[in-house]
Amino acid sequence: MDTNGKTVFWSFVCMLFFMVTCYVYLINTATRNGVSWSKTEESIASIGSHVSELESSYLSLKQSVTLSLAYAKGFEDVKAVRFIGAEKVGTVATAQAF
Repeated sequence: MDTNGKTVFWSFVCMLFFMVTCYVYLINTATRNGVSWSKTEESIASIGSHVSELESSYLSLKQSVTLSLAYAKGFEDVKAVRFIGAEKVGTVATAQAF
């Protein structure tokens, strides 16, 4: 082989090595992402079931609150009902400042 043939041969060998290295890296990355995705799905399912349990306990506690229980805890009926006016907060603040 002449010098030009050796240069072409080693160029192809280096390019093949680079391509195989990239291929192995990409396959490794795809595999790790797949494993990470499955772990994330399991975590989401676990958290979803925990949220469902919390929602059911919230609803059962909400059903147990009655008017007599509120009176027993010290809550009272409102004597005078007052509502917030339709004026903007800045308007009220400047009107009260003067």
